[in-house]
Parts: sequence; structure tokens; C-alpha cells
Amino acid sequence: MLASVDAVPWNRGRRPAARIMRAFGERPLASITTADLNRFLAALDADPDVTPRTVNKHRQLLCSIFAHAMRDDAFRLPLNPALATDKRREPEVRPIDFYEPEEVLALARATCAGLHRDPSRPAVSDAEALERVRADEQDAALFIVAAFSGLRLGELLALRWRHVDFTDAKLLVEASWSAGRLTTPKSRKWRAVPLADQPASVLDQLSQRPFFTGRDDLVFCSPVGEYLDPSALRRRYRRAQKAAGLRPLRFHDLRHSFGSLVIREFDPVAVKDFMGHAKITTTERYLHARSRRTDAARMTKAFAGDVEPDIAVVA
Repeated sequence: MLASVDAVPWNRGRRPAARIMRAFGERPLASITTADLNRFLAALDADPDVTPRTVNKHRQLLCSIFAHAMRDDAFRLPLNPALATDKRREPEVRPIDFYEPEEVLALARATCAGLHRDPSRPAVSDAEALERVRADEQDAALFIVAAFSGLRLGELLALRWRHVDFTDAKLLVEASWSAGRLTTPKSRKWRAVPLADQPASVLDQLSQRPFFTGRDDLVFCSPVGEYLDPSALRRRYRRAQKAAGLRPLRFHDLRHSFGSLVIREFDPVAVKDFMGHAKITTTERYLHARSRRTDAARMTKAFAGDVEPDIAVVA
């Protein structure tokens, strides 16, 4: 569903851009031409905040809208004007940058110690000081679970204790908290993720807190048991990065850490299932992180003959 031009802002977020509705919402579909769409896409190209990938997403959405409008049970349009527009060339995909395990733990240690907090703004009471300790320990645990389970931010925020299976060492991903509402995961399917010892340990510690540990309680929650604010969480994450002396990476890159680390031990099909990817090509982006230390020796063996090459190398 397209956002309307007067859509209310998302929960603690920005108002939807509604670019397509602003450009064409008042016009009959049959009156929109390829030239109109080309002008719309060109305007997106000229926006410095819009990437070629975003332009292509708008183009693909327009193609889908007109394809639906051509159906006999819709508007029976004679043609799809979006198909004649040009797809933008996107930049080459670069290797994914990610945190190694020790960097993830350094991030968690800085968070747990409260090093990301402003020292000029101390707690005003013992109760506030205790709440800060609780929140910092929970954030540290969340960062570790994010990097060592591969859950998306919305999936972490929607995680409840009934989804944590310590006996069978797995996490069940059934929902996502996004834009102030509960939805299905991005893949629209539930999945099970193996629960390694590192995230299991911090989750076990969280499960021993004196409140919000029932089956239906959120694992990562506010002081009153409600959903965490994702924008505020990202801000704390960025401050913790700086406090830990780490290079700045997005919160989503913790998920990339998971994919890049586990593909060293598992085949791409297994990693695809763990991460909830719809296509194996998405998972294959992490293959660059596989160890290649033995490749040179194996290649040397492949090139080896019975006689060493008699070639003088001139410096």
C-alpha cells in the first residue's frame, strides 16, 4: 500500500516521503505516460539524498502498479508505460565490512560499563542509577545477540521469552517490530536460528532479572516492559561504538557480522535459512569472508609439473 501525502509520521520517525502519490496521486492511471514517468525518475536522480538503487525501487514499484492495472479484473490498461523507462546503473557491490567477534565483545563491554553515557549528566537518584545499569546490560546483550544470531533490529525488538529455547539451543523468529506496529519478518516466514553459547549466555543472564521474564514478555524491553525505541537504540549504539574505539558501522552491520562469520563454517544454503533470505544470491554476498589461506597452496599444487620451470626472474 502506498503512503498517502498526508500520512502521519511513523512511531518516533519521519513522515513517509510518499513520492509516487505526490507526483501521480491525483491523476487517472490511463493519463500517465512514459514521458511523465521519465520526468519523475529524473527528478529522483537529481536528489542528492536518493541513490540509484532507490530510483530503481521506485521504477519497479511503478512497473508493478501498471502491470496490475492491465489485468482484466482491474482497469484493463492497454500497456505498461513504466516498462519503457530505463533502469539505473547501480554501483558495484563492495565486500561487506563487519565486526570480528572481539570487536563485538568490545562494543558490549563499553556499553555494559556505561562508557557511552555523557559523564556531565550523572544519575540524579539511586533508582535512576540502577535503571541505567539495567538498560546498559540489556543493550550490551542485545548487541551480542544481534551479531551472533543475525536477527534484524525489528526481529530483536519483537523477541519474546517464548521464542528463546535454551533446551534445543535455538531462537524462533516469528515477528518484527517496525514503524510502531508488529509485522511478520521480512521474509514473511518464521525461522529457527541456532543459539550459540555466546548469545545463550547473555540471554540466560537476562532471564534472571526480577521482572518481565514471562513467556509473553519481551526479551529486550523498556523499564515498563514495552517495545524499545529503535531510533534511541541506534543512537546508543553509535555512542558505544565511539566509546569502544571502533570504526563506525551501521547497526544492520551486526547482522552482516553474523553472515560473514558463520559462512566460514556453514554452506550458503544453511546460512540462507539462518538469516531468512529469500534468495541464495543475497547470502552469497558473504562468501568473500571465507578463509582462503590454503587456496594458494592448493593452486600451487594444481600448477605443479614433473620439472620445475627454468625461468630467471629479473627484478
